[in-house]
Amino acid sequence: MKTWSGVIAVAGVLVLGAACTSSGAGGREVRITQKDDGCTPASISVTPGEKLKLVVKNSSSKDFEVEGIEGAQLQEVVIPEGRTRTPGFTVPSRDGVYKIKCYVPGGVSTIIELTAGGATTPQSKQPDAPTENSASFAPSDATLNVTLADYTVTPDATSVKAGAIRFIATNVSTDAVHELYVLKVKDNGSLESLGEIESIGPKQNGSMVLDLSPGKYRLACFIVPGEAGSKVDHYQKGMHTDITVE
Repeated sequence: MKTWSGVIAVAGVLVLGAACTSSGAGGREVRITQKDDGCTPASISVTPGEKLKLVVKNSSSKDFEVEGIEGAQLQEVVIPEGRTRTPGFTVPSRDGVYKIKCYVPGGVSTIIELTAGGATTPQSKQPDAPTENSASFAPSDATLNVTLADYTVTPDATSVKAGAIRFIATNVSTDAVHELYVLKVKDNGSLESLGEIESIGPKQNGSMVLDLSPGKYRLACFIVPGEAGSKVDHYQKGMHTDITVE
């Protein structure tokens, strides 16, 4: 199992839901603790429209990441080992269950549910059309087509030239949601996330363009139990593969 130690720009504002706005430093303080076996608490009761201040403490031996899933538009935040991050947000004004994934890519994962009002079932947002992760395609020297199945990641080439590479991920599953992460494999075996195409529905696709330097890279799906209706950890089921950029 690889350790996540990539450097990702940490956003200072956490946004949940389309109606959510930044709350700044004020609001009710909610503590989340990360340990080697996952994050606690698993659920948090909130009030629609309430301002919160998350105090996310990493008490584990690894770097963790938190991000919103299934309609909770939470930008990725990395919490290094032994550190604390305190993003603030305002709960959307409508009742709902908003999910946050707290995890080490390829390792332990926890789904934290924020329950607003009288909601009893999670809100789910599935793409109903092919997803584009950029407003327009950047000029690219290469296109890598990646097929996502249950539970494999299969690129149409295992070696590509360095430069701008357009990734086109196609989910051929009939009922499962998948995603595509592109991670750089460092010399010490740790992983650095460079980009992702999230929530690709069955028989749908998505794309992104990344400028990659020579080296080894991993293509992976990190859907975990409780996310997008999944009952299994896709990465642990073998949904990853490596490519070489020359």
